[in-house]
Amino acid sequence: MDDQVAKRFDRLENKIDKLVDVMASMARVEERLIGQDARLKRHEFRLDEGERKIDEVAEATKTNSFVAKVGTTLVSTIWAGLVAYLFYLFRD
Repeated sequence: MDDQVAKRFDRLENKIDKLVDVMASMARVEERLIGQDARLKRHEFRLDEGERKIDEVAEATKTNSFVAKVGTTLVSTIWAGLVAYLFYLFRD
């Protein structure tokens, strides 16, 4: 009778040991998932920051393009006026 009880306790201990190993493995997997989630949030934040900066650069580029067009037109107009004035002075 004691032999059967001892075998049952041994099997029970083996099952408990396996259960402990499985629980430890699950804890490690959960820690990895938490770490991956944190990295994913960090990457999302960095992507959002990059997108915001790209939008700022696009807006600045649009403004600078407009200023360059106006400046080019203004310089061309002044240059054409100077050339016309020189021809007017030397028309004789």
